[in-house]
Amino acid sequence: MKKRLIIIVLALLLVGGISLAYFSGSIFSGGTSSTGEGTLVNINNSTFIVEGTLEFNDTDIYPGHTNVARVRVTATGDNELIPYNLIWEGTNTLNTPLNYTVYKTSTNIDVEATCEKTRETVNGAIRYLENCSISNIDSLGTSVANGTINTGDTNITLVKDEFITALSSGETVYYYVVLEYPNLDQNQNSDIGGTFTGEVTVEMSNASPDIQIIAAYIEQEDGSYLESEDIPQSGYALNSEKSVCSNGSIPSWDVINARLNIDDLTKSGTSCYLYFDEAVAADYILANKTIQERTSFSSVLTSNTNGTIYQAPDGEGTSYYFAGNTTENWLSFAGFYWRIIRINGDGTVRIIYNGTGTSTTGTSTQLSSTSTFNSSSNNNMYVGYMYTSGQVHGLETSSTIKGTVDTWYQNNIANNSEYTSKISTTTGFCGDRTSTTTYNGAPNDTGGTGTTITYYGARYRLYTNKTPTYDCPDPDNDLYTVDGAGIGNEALTYPVGLITADEVAYAGGVYQTNNDSYYLYTNSAYWALSPSYFNGSDAYGFHVYSNGGLRDSYVTPTYGVRPVLNLRADVQLTGSGTADDPFVVN
Repeated sequence: MKKRLIIIVLALLLVGGISLAYFSGSIFSGGTSSTGEGTLVNINNSTFIVEGTLEFNDTDIYPGHTNVARVRVTATGDNELIPYNLIWEGTNTLNTPLNYTVYKTSTNIDVEATCEKTRETVNGAIRYLENCSISNIDSLGTSVANGTINTGDTNITLVKDEFITALSSGETVYYYVVLEYPNLDQNQNSDIGGTFTGEVTVEMSNASPDIQIIAAYIEQEDGSYLESEDIPQSGYALNSEKSVCSNGSIPSWDVINARLNIDDLTKSGTSCYLYFDEAVAADYILANKTIQERTSFSSVLTSNTNGTIYQAPDGEGTSYYFAGNTTENWLSFAGFYWRIIRINGDGTVRIIYNGTGTSTTGTSTQLSSTSTFNSSSNNNMYVGYMYTSGQVHGLETSSTIKGTVDTWYQNNIANNSEYTSKISTTTGFCGDRTSTTTYNGAPNDTGGTGTTITYYGARYRLYTNKTPTYDCPDPDNDLYTVDGAGIGNEALTYPVGLITADEVAYAGGVYQTNNDSYYLYTNSAYWALSPSYFNGSDAYGFHVYSNGGLRDSYVTPTYGVRPVLNLRADVQLTGSGTADDPFVVN
C-alpha cells in the first residue's frame, strides 16, 4: 500500500517579531487505515500488502514536531525468502532536512508521540517550537535505520535489504517511522511555502542473505569443544542450545545435506557461533522430516509418506516410525540392505532384513532358509518364541524360527566386531503372551497353558480394537533380551529377533486386509513374532501374508524369515535413506 505524506507550508502573518520558524501543514494517507485491505505490491511472485495510517496529529507544525507512523507489511507466497527495501518516493522543497528513524518489530506495539507547543522571545525575536516525547519508545528496541530527507530528494531507501519469508498463511512485520521536523538554531522561515509530498511502499531488493560463521566448535571424545576452521560435513549434529546467531534465532542443522537453517533471517551478514556434537542416529534420520501422529489404524496406509515420520509412545519414551509407501527408510549395514522400522524410545534404530539388494518383492527380501514358527502346534506353549510346557511365559526351549534366526546371526554377524559393536544389547523384542480365555476380550491372565482355548494380547489389539502399541505389557517375561541387558527376560543368545504384529500395524498393515502399497509388502509371506490365539487344537501366530495383509495361521507352515536388529543409538550415519543412497552405518 502506498502511504502518501503531504506537507503544504503556508505563509502566515506573524505579530510581535520575526519568526525563525513557523508553518502549518497536514499529512494525508493515500490508502486505507491499518484495518483496511491495503494496496498490493508483487515481488518475486509473492504478494505484499503495505498498510497503515501516516499522519501528523496537528495542523500547525512548529520546529521540533515529531510524529510516529506505523507501517504494517504482510507477505504471502510459497514460503520463499523475499528480499525487499522499504522506500519513500515523492518531492521535497523544504530547506530544513527532515530526520527519520525506523524501528522494526514482529508484533503491533502502541506507540504515540505527544508534542507541546512553545512560544519564546530571543533577542527580541519570537520563536515558535515544539517539545515532543514518544510513549513506549523503548518497546521498539534498537532502530534498524535512520537518515535525512533533504531538499530536492525524490527517492529515499528508508530500510535497505530486508528479508521476509512469504508464507502461504502470510507473514507480518511492523515498521515504526519516527519523522522529525528539527528545531535548528537558525532562521527556518525559508520553508514557508515549501512542500513535502510522498508515499511509503516496498520494492524488490537484489540482496541475498549471507551468514558469517564466526567460529565452529567440534565436540571431542572427552566432551570438550575444539574450534575448527570447517563445518563438519557428516557425523555431527548441531547443539542448538549452545549455538547462537546475531539475529537471536536458534539455528538448526540439516545433517543429511550438511546445511545450516536459520529462522527469522532478515538481514545480510547474520553471524553465528556454532557448536557440533557427535550425531546420534535419531538426529540424522529425523532431519528434514515432518513428525505426525496417526489416530486411526482401522484401514491400510498406502500413500507415499516421504518427508513424514510418525510418532507414538513406547515403554522407553517416544518411537518415531516409518509407514505407508515410504522410500526413505533404506539402510546398508553388515553387507545387507535393511528397512528402518522405527527409532525406539531409547534412541536405538530397529531395522528389518531386506537381503543383499534393494528389490522390494520376492524371496530375495528374506533369508534363503524358510522356517516354521514351531514344528508342533498342539499346545499353547508353541505360540512362544521361547517356551516351557505348562507355563504361559516359559523360556526354556527355543522355537524353530528362533533357531533359524540365531544361526543366520552367528554366521553373518556374531564373529565380526565391526558389526556387533554397532548393535544394541539393551533393546529387546516383545513377544506379548498376555492372555485371556474370552473371545475378543482384553487379556486378564487366564488361559495360556495346555489346550485351553486362549486369545493373546496382539489379537485383541489388532483384530478387535485396531489399536497397536509399542509397549510390552509384560516386559519381565515377554521382552526378549540378551543376558546383561538390564531389562526384559535376558533369555536370548543373540540380540536379534522378528518384527511384531503391532509394528506391522503401525507401518500400515491391517488384520486380514490386503495391502500391496506399503514398505513391508514383499509379495512373499514371512513370520512375525507375536502370538495370536490357540483354538483348542492348534497354536496360531501372526505373519505378513504374500498380499501384504496381517494374518494369523497355525505355527507349523513354512514362511519366510526376516531378522530384525536394533542399532545402537550412538551410531553415525551417512546417506539420505533412498534405495540409491541408503543410510550407511559409519
